[in-house]
Amino acid sequence: MGQPRWTTTSDQYLTPTAGDAWANEAAETGQRGSQRILDARTEPALADITAHLGAEPGTEVVLRRRLILADDWPVEIATSYWLASLAGLTALAQPAKIPGGTPRYLAELGYEPAEVREDVTTRWATPYEQTTMAMEKPEPVLKLTRILLDHTGQPYQVDVNVMRAGRHIRYVRKAG
Repeated sequence: MGQPRWTTTSDQYLTPTAGDAWANEAAETGQRGSQRILDARTEPALADITAHLGAEPGTEVVLRRRLILADDWPVEIATSYWLASLAGLTALAQPAKIPGGTPRYLAELGYEPAEVREDVTTRWATPYEQTTMAMEKPEPVLKLTRILLDHTGQPYQVDVNVMRAGRHIRYVRKAG
């Protein structure tokens, strides 16, 4: 018997295929999924982000933040980080949609995840999240922190996704 494999609803967001994974996932539930880029810039990273990327605090990173919508209703703020040395002069640092999606673009640059680590926690929404996701009052949120590592074990991307309560993430363990 081979090594067990975990599959998650996150897998479709990591595969370098053409198309919008969120739009496809939302369509499976009868919704229209879309996203809007809120921000794309280079800045010194906070310590937790650089630690996930294996870099020193204050190292320059590219931040790309998107508002994820279901039927035009905000359901998630998705923020991705890459070292500026990898992404600083690429489309990742620009506030425009990337044709074919980020995983496909990164694959063209030679980056595909060999390992993915995900941590899921809950907490109350920050004031920024409340405003951005149009919450009338403080609500609990689900925070997914995802680290993508290449075939050498080097982290190259960190995603921090903050979702409204009620979002479903599925983990399935398969033997094989």
